[in-house]
Amino acid sequence: MGASSPTGSSFRPRLTQDEKTAETRRRLLDAAIVCLIDRGYANTTTSEIAERAGLSRGAQLYHFPKKEELLTSAIEHLFELMFGEMKEKVSRLTNENDRRAMAIDLLWEIANGRLATAWLELVVASRTDSYLRESVSAVNDRMSEFIDQSFKELFPRPAAAGADYELIPEIVFLILEAMTLKGQTMNPKLTARILDALKTVKL
Repeated sequence: MGASSPTGSSFRPRLTQDEKTAETRRRLLDAAIVCLIDRGYANTTTSEIAERAGLSRGAQLYHFPKKEELLTSAIEHLFELMFGEMKEKVSRLTNENDRRAMAIDLLWEIANGRLATAWLELVVASRTDSYLRESVSAVNDRMSEFIDQSFKELFPRPAAAGADYELIPEIVFLILEAMTLKGQTMNPKLTARILDALKTVKL
């Protein structure tokens, strides 16, 4: 059963071959990300990705003959999803009085989201699986550029700022990522204290 069109008709325009290909690849990449979240990198298989995408094994092999190709493409797809999420959250930072505290809360929300879970699986795996490393590093660089640019726009450098002021967003993001990696094993009171310190410490 497909969704109704805006006009109330059930008619849906026929997709072109290129559109069908793009849609099939998107379904596979979405399924790969869900697999990473639910099963972890070590237990993610191309067979399960195809099944979750509602596609045959043959269709999966046609578009991505090797697991390496599927997962490196999933990294790029994941970046686009994470980038969109981050841009949406950054757009909420309008109140200058509590902008810093709100920024920490939003970054912490992102770090604990489902997309970040998939990203951490890939980051950890890239330590030993070299085919992932280049793609993960490239996404890291692109995300850092966006974070740095957003930081400059939202928090202009004060006159008394030190030489390393521009490193602040990277330091904050690395701290939050490390805290997320520890997950449920980290003392909740310590987590709260660190988040409060990031919001209030003199920069």
